[in-house]
Amino acid sequence: MFTDTYQPLNTDLRSLYPSVKAKLMVDGKLFAGTVSLIVEGKMGYIFSTRINDGTINASFLPDSLATLSFSFLVFVDHQPFATKPVKSDDVVVYDLAISTKGGSAPTGDPGTITGKVEQVIDNQPQPVARTLVAVENKPDGTWAVTGNATSDSQTGAYSLDVLTDGGDTFVLAIDDYGRPFTASASVELNEIIHPTTPNGYVYRVEKAGTLPGSEPEWWVDTGTNHTRTINDVTLRAMAYNRPLCHGALTVETS
Repeated sequence: MFTDTYQPLNTDLRSLYPSVKAKLMVDGKLFAGTVSLIVEGKMGYIFSTRINDGTINASFLPDSLATLSFSFLVFVDHQPFATKPVKSDDVVVYDLAISTKGGSAPTGDPGTITGKVEQVIDNQPQPVARTLVAVENKPDGTWAVTGNATSDSQTGAYSLDVLTDGGDTFVLAIDDYGRPFTASASVELNEIIHPTTPNGYVYRVEKAGTLPGSEPEWWVDTGTNHTRTINDVTLRAMAYNRPLCHGALTVETS
C-alpha cells in the first residue's frame, strides 16, 4: 500500500516568477484607467489591465522577461504616455509619475497646504484670487514644483494639494498679470490689462467697454490719479507686485 503526505507550500508563488509592482501618478493624481506593460527598447506588448487607485501589480511574468526593463503605458485624451523604465522585482514597489503637460511630474507623498491670500487697496486688505505654486527643496538638494492652485476670489482661501519628499516647501503667490493691450478689444469688468511694454503696472477694468484703436500713454498710481477713462473703458492703475513667498513649510502628509 502506497501512502504519501502532502505538506502545505509556504512559499508565495508570485515570488518564484518575475513581477513588477508600482504606484502610478498622472499629473499629480493617482491614475484610474487602463495601463499596459511594454518591454523597454522593443516596444513588446505584455498585457493590459484596468486600475482604480494607481496600484499596479504585474505578477507571474514569464521567466524570459526576468532581465528585461519595462515601462507602463497609458492613454490620456487619446495620447500615449509612458513611465520611466523599471526592472522586475518581487519586493520593490516603484513610485512612478507621468506628466501630460511637459516637464517632469512631481513625486512624493500627498499632502495639503491651506492658507489665505489678500491684497491691500486704499490701505484695506481684500481677499483676492491668485495663482499659487508650491516648490520643494528636496532632501537631495534639487528643486521641484510640487503643486499649484488658485485662491478663492471671494474669501482668498486656498487648499493646495502637493507631493512631498520631506524637504522644505515654499508657496509662491503670483500677481495676476492679465493680458496685453489689444487695440479695439472688448474688456469685461475686473479684467486685468498690461501694456505691451512693461512699466511695472497693470490696469484693472472699472467700467467695461472697448479699448481704443491705439495703445494709450500709460499712467501710474500717484495716490490721487489712478483711474482714467480711455475710449469708453475706465481703467485703474495698480502696481504689479513681485511674487510673494511663504515658507519654509513642512508639509503634513495624508
